[in-house]
Amino acid sequence: MREVVPVSPGKTYKFRLMNGGAHYGLRINIADLNMTILAADSESVEPVVVNEVFLHTAERFDVEITIPNDWVEGDSFWIRADSTESFYQGYQNGIRSI
Repeated sequence: MREVVPVSPGKTYKFRLMNGGAHYGLRINIADLNMTILAADSESVEPVVVNEVFLHTAERFDVEITIPNDWVEGDSFWIRADSTESFYQGYQNGIRSI
């Protein structure tokens, strides 16, 4: 079951992203929004703004996102995780995200 995280326009939210066991790296994108990386593997880092995060096995990133003011309360968006596993290593059906 997918978890629903309710958010409001104009507010900032912190997420901890992690690759909990995939054999391949994951490219994470949150609704094409910019993310500010605050920590890597629980260690604070100089904040940097990115539009996606690449996670190797067992890595964690703490990120903040701000929901745009023009989004409508109740709208939904995707948090995408795309594996770096090649087409020939098991994902011939083309479905590689959540």
